[in-house]
Amino acid sequence: MKDYVIFAGDVALDEYYSAVRWPAIKEKISVETLPAQCGGMIANAACVYASMGTPTRFMGLMNDGPVTQRLLKDLEKSGVDTGLVLYDNKLPDSKTIIILAEGEHTVFIPAMHIERIELKKEQFDALCGASFIYSTASEMRRLRFGEMGFEEIIAAVRSAGAKIVYDLDVGYLEKEDERFYRNINIAIFNEIGFNGYMGTRTVNQAVGDLLSYGTEAVVITKAEKGCTVYSPGGCFDSPALSAKVVDVTGAGDTFCAAFLHAYRKTGDLEHSARFANTAACICVESVGPRAGAVGENAVLERMSR
Repeated sequence: MKDYVIFAGDVALDEYYSAVRWPAIKEKISVETLPAQCGGMIANAACVYASMGTPTRFMGLMNDGPVTQRLLKDLEKSGVDTGLVLYDNKLPDSKTIIILAEGEHTVFIPAMHIERIELKKEQFDALCGASFIYSTASEMRRLRFGEMGFEEIIAAVRSAGAKIVYDLDVGYLEKEDERFYRNINIAIFNEIGFNGYMGTRTVNQAVGDLLSYGTEAVVITKAEKGCTVYSPGGCFDSPALSAKVVDVTGAGDTFCAAFLHAYRKTGDLEHSARFANTAACICVESVGPRAGAVGENAVLERMSR
């Protein structure tokens, strides 16, 4: 088995603020400034995955300023290899704004305006050598290598044996994205993302289309209701654990990374779903997007209870 997984996408400094309630349009409201946290959807998942003990590499495009250095040091401290990161100093600092109010979190993501990512041979070879590549359709469509477009890159890495996992929890879907799902091994949606993908089809029709492309598993997360998993062998629901919710930021990233870890290790979808639900439960009981990076033993111990 190839011994590392690449997480390709974003890392960001999450600036947190809390409010007693969400304001109305045009209303002014006081907020409390909370300590900033190193986050980013793909980077969160990478840190959770690295905590499980498997070699983990992160690839993205950033400037090389102080904020970037802070973010990369945090990834490295979490056990994530950042040697594949590419740099462009025309880019702004990578940040997000997170508002905690009424028991929920709202995330504002400033656009980075990255239209293409020119891979070097080191990055391309690393993608081909990975066991899994964890990313999103919006991230993968930016990749270029010499004369190769993103579709040729995806075909090449899959031919080399790498499997593709897409995190689709935020519904970043476009009409032409259907071609991405013809080259995917695991699709993980939240309900909003899946509804966007489903469109006018029924659930069974949408899932059936994905499975007809050769997808091994379609996972739909449902927050406090757990998740539903579809595969060529059938489907099942996996309930969530009860949790004392403090901050749900990063729970979806934790679920995805934990699911991938368990599935890569065991190939057992039901165990993977239970393991991922448990990891997400641990995550929401603490503040911060990396709260789910507790390691495999902590998750298994919680499962046993």
